[in-house]
Amino acid sequence: MCGRFSIFAELGDLAVQFRSNPCWLEAAYRPSWNVAPTAPILAIKVEGGRRIGAVMPWGFTSSPRRSGGSSRPLFNARSETLTERPAFRSAFAQGRCLVPVNGFYEWRNNGGTRTPLWIHRLDERPFALAGIYNAGDDEAACVITCPPNSLMEPIHNRMPVVLDEGDYDAWLNRETEPEMLPDLLAPREWPDLMARPVSDAVNRPGTDGPQLIASAVTASPRLL
Repeated sequence: MCGRFSIFAELGDLAVQFRSNPCWLEAAYRPSWNVAPTAPILAIKVEGGRRIGAVMPWGFTSSPRRSGGSSRPLFNARSETLTERPAFRSAFAQGRCLVPVNGFYEWRNNGGTRTPLWIHRLDERPFALAGIYNAGDDEAACVITCPPNSLMEPIHNRMPVVLDEGDYDAWLNRETEPEMLPDLLAPREWPDLMARPVSDAVNRPGTDGPQLIASAVTASPRLL
């Protein structure tokens, strides 16, 4: 799964890297080292033939009737069932987006204790997770997950789908049929990603700041 991530790059740098125009989001965009579900997140989508940035809640709101009377956010969508689940089918077909992150967190079980790990690029530059969004008044985003690659397999049985920069256009283009996208959603090896243990302060969603991604050990982090 993907239940926490960080995005702290400057808005102008994100605009250049993702060839988008999110400058009008200056009042809404908030860098964070500890983004949790239901928080506002930055998503890059296409409207009118151009990429634009939008800030929207992380997590689709499920139907109260289907969730036993309570509404809970659906913040992850399994790649294998995107075309089958009614909650995600339409968004996958017509609402694909990029979710820029500087890294995401996962927790490794160490004999009863859980160690938080920050997964990020060697140069700590942002990269994009595959996302979908609901258009309309209840616009919200969801991160797609897939089975783990060799880096993530010892850590967790799921991971967010990481997109290569060369695949952004195909992913965002509404003319691309969903049947053409499975290869983008498959787990791939990413030689420039690494995982390092970080402070367990990240366990508290209300805690934020660059200290959260400081290495918690002196040993070398594991690379792909």
